[in-house]
Amino acid sequence: MLMTNLAYKDETSKFDIPYNADFDVGLRPIFNINHKPIPKRKEVFRKDTNEGLAVVSDTYKVRSYKEAMMMVKDLILGSGIDTRDVEVKHTIDNNGAVYMCRWTFNRIKGIQMFNDPKERSVFQIEFRSSHNMRFPEELIVWATYLWCNNGCATSDWSLHVRTKHNTTKDVKVDYSRINEAVELFLQGEEEKKTWLKQDTELTQVKRLFQQTLAFSPKDSHEYKWYSENQMEDLIKLYKKYSDRYGENKFAVFQTATDWSTHFETKGRIYNVQNKRNSRVQEMLAHELFQ
Repeated sequence: MLMTNLAYKDETSKFDIPYNADFDVGLRPIFNINHKPIPKRKEVFRKDTNEGLAVVSDTYKVRSYKEAMMMVKDLILGSGIDTRDVEVKHTIDNNGAVYMCRWTFNRIKGIQMFNDPKERSVFQIEFRSSHNMRFPEELIVWATYLWCNNGCATSDWSLHVRTKHNTTKDVKVDYSRINEAVELFLQGEEEKKTWLKQDTELTQVKRLFQQTLAFSPKDSHEYKWYSENQMEDLIKLYKKYSDRYGENKFAVFQTATDWSTHFETKGRIYNVQNKRNSRVQEMLAHELFQ
C-alpha cells in the first residue's frame, strides 16, 4: 500500500489526481482453461501496464480516477470552502485497484473543549474509489481529534459521485452539499462538548461495549457473545480517557474512536478501519447516546 504526500504548486492543485493514480483502465474478456470466453464476466486492466485489477460483470463501466476527481475538484472549489492550509494524503493500493484521498481543512475546526488548542477536531473530506468494486465513487466526512489523532466518519453525510459502477450516470449535486457537510461537522462538535457533562457508570459502559464494539455472535451458548480480547483493550482505553476527561459520554466516545483508528492488523488498514467505524456508528445509535 502506497501513501503519498506530494508538493503542490498552489492550493487548487491539491485537488488534482496524483501522478501514480493517473492511469486509464479498460475492460477485456477472460477465458476458461479451454480458452473459451467466460460469459458475463470481464477483467478490468490498466492500459499503461496491461496488468489486470479485478474480474467484474460485463455491465461494469470503467472510469479513470482522474475523471472522477475532476468532478470532486469542481464540487469542492465551487463551494467556496476555505482551502488555505489544506493537507492532503493519497492512498493507492492493490496496484491501483483502490484509491483514496483525504483532505484536512486546517482552517475549519470544531469548538475547543479545554484550554489546550489540540483539544478539538479538524474537518476532513475523503474521496475514495476503486477498480475492484471495493468502494463506490464517494465522498465522506471525517472529524479527527487533534490531541490523540482519533478519527470518526459521520453517518449523517456522504455523497456518491456516481451511483454505482455499472452505470455512467453521475449524481447531480450542488455546491451547497459541501457547506452542509461543514455545518453538520460543527454541530456535531458542539454536541460532543455536552457529553462532558453526561456521566456514565462503568457497568453501563461495559455493557455498551459488549453490545456494540466487542459484539461477536456465537453459534453456541458455550461461548460469550462478545470478544473478551476486545473488551480488555476497550477497558484499558476507557481508563486512559476517563482519567483525562472523567467518566462521561465523551470519554466513551474517545475510547471508541481510538479503538477504531489505532490498531495493528495483518490485513488492509482501511478494511479494518471501515469495519470498526461501522461499529462506532452502531454505538452512537445506542440508547446511551440518544
